[in-house]
Amino acid sequence: MIDIKIGQYHLTSDKYEVKVNKMTLDNNGQPVTSYDEKHGINRLVEAPLAHCKNVEDALRWLRGYLIRTGNERITTVDQLARISREIEQQFDTYIKERLPEGL
Repeated sequence: MIDIKIGQYHLTSDKYEVKVNKMTLDNNGQPVTSYDEKHGINRLVEAPLAHCKNVEDALRWLRGYLIRTGNERITTVDQLARISREIEQQFDTYIKERLPEGL
């Protein structure tokens, strides 16, 4: 099962799919939770964005979403390629910083 947080995005999985959600963050950048009385636990407040068949598709979808919703206006193919590479590098860096050495 996958339960990964990348910035304000949350990837989770079950045996059928990988879900991409956008978490609500407080003023300090921390995820907001609400209490689920039925199950007696705190749950993240998040909005569903995508349902993907595997992690690679979920990360590919998230990269496209970040490009589409980013602040930078993209006017050339070279610029699109550069931004796509930058996002991939951010994902790689984020993952490498959190993996134990040797994995």
